[in-house]
Amino acid sequence: MTRASIHSILVVDVGGTSVKCGMVVDRVPQAGERLFPSSSLRNADPVGSFARLVREFCAEAGLTPDLMVSTVPGFIDTDGDRVLFAGNVPELNGHRLASELGALLGFPVIIERDSVLVLAGEAIAGAAKGADSVLGLFFGTGVGGAFLQGGEAFRGGGWALEIGHMPFGNEGRTLEGLRTDCLETYVSGRALEVIAARHGVPVTEVFVQSRRIPELSADVDRFVRDQALAVGTAVALFSPATIVLGGGVCAIEAFPRRQLEELVALRAPFAETGRPMDLRWAGLGWRAVLYGGLKAADDYAAARSMPASEAKQERESLP
Repeated sequence: MTRASIHSILVVDVGGTSVKCGMVVDRVPQAGERLFPSSSLRNADPVGSFARLVREFCAEAGLTPDLMVSTVPGFIDTDGDRVLFAGNVPELNGHRLASELGALLGFPVIIERDSVLVLAGEAIAGAAKGADSVLGLFFGTGVGGAFLQGGEAFRGGGWALEIGHMPFGNEGRTLEGLRTDCLETYVSGRALEVIAARHGVPVTEVFVQSRRIPELSADVDRFVRDQALAVGTAVALFSPATIVLGGGVCAIEAFPRRQLEELVALRAPFAETGRPMDLRWAGLGWRAVLYGGLKAADDYAAARSMPASEAKQERESLP
């Protein structure tokens, strides 16, 4: 398979709430994604269910993909195939998702951490375009992170920057499927739902209502301060030139972006290093995953059609 032979790419974003399907055709991300509930994968045959919803989307779109790129909200083994742990869709745990799906669908499947695809998309066509050293943190149903250096994702020993699972706090907070006192129990969308329920307001109104309910305001302030602590910690570890923040939590009406920016400036070691803070907000939304999927497909094709040295040059020439 070569880059030129890939005309249509199916891109799937598996989240804790929904599974989004979209297409890239002749290198152009298409409009008109389809959403399926993530609950459709939470059964005894999650891979078979996944294949069925993919077939349904492809039939509606009238396209047969040359290749599929899918996000996984969690840990992926170093083989790029086996799902080690997906806290919000635990039924996928242990499955060799790329191989099993590919066998059922009849075309190659690539799986990638969701945050890597989102940040890659923002680096190609969004808020991080032109940036060389980029840290991305995304607060959605869970909390994801990625770090790109020269356009390539930092992997560490395999699944680096699964920041939502890092130890955080010491209050005994728990959420189903997660370890006690990990970051997601403090600053994820699921954690925000707990705050909203405590005060009897819809989660979509939690920031607006915090302006008139003092007790809610205090909880929201703590939530944002904990976000800043997480961002500051990651900045100290990776020393990025650029920070990109995003995710569904940050898109809720009246989310206090300015407050978070100010707190990150205090928490991260900018004063000590003399480095200015370059903090940007993700702007592509769902389309970031489509652009990220395009790059993942290019990398996949390059690695299989040319020597490693040429593949590296090909990646560096990506738009």
